[in-house]
Amino acid sequence: MESFQIAVQAAKELSETLSKVDKTEVTKLVQAIRHSKRIFLTGAGRSRLMLQAFAMRLMHIGFQVYIVGEVTTPAFLAGDLLIAASASGETKSILQTAQKAKEYQGQVAVFSIFPESSLGETADILVKIPAYTDKLPSSAENKMGILPGGSMFEEAVLLLGDALIVELASEQQVDTSKAFANHANLE
Repeated sequence: MESFQIAVQAAKELSETLSKVDKTEVTKLVQAIRHSKRIFLTGAGRSRLMLQAFAMRLMHIGFQVYIVGEVTTPAFLAGDLLIAASASGETKSILQTAQKAKEYQGQVAVFSIFPESSLGETADILVKIPAYTDKLPSSAENKMGILPGGSMFEEAVLLLGDALIVELASEQQVDTSKAFANHANLE
């Protein structure tokens, strides 16, 4: 199969995955973002990269955002929101960060495949992304797609993040064509 056909098939599979996401949890996440003073994001590997893209867009439309672990990230305070992504929900460093955020009286939102995971149980808001995982037996609900590894989870996080930006920008009456006034200009 050639790359173009693979991309088209992957887009169909991504659409199917996202159509199974609980819209009420996404609404809760939108409300948490809207009402948080500051937003912190954390993940590992490719999940972290997807959240970095989301953080950039949040900044573009006027939110105060930070990536956990960066040298310019300030202290997390009561009332702040932590958004974490972990397909397994068991990544130790992410779980520890979420637990600390709770200790500091912050709110925790999580993207994960497993709501019953340690991270899922820590979350105030859990957006389950029902993507394929090799941590479960193959079945009608856990069917491997055309993309390798955790790609479907990661790409779902990215696309859902971009969709959230469109909704948040619209609610705040932010003209997204003008939002790029916040775009980096020293490049």
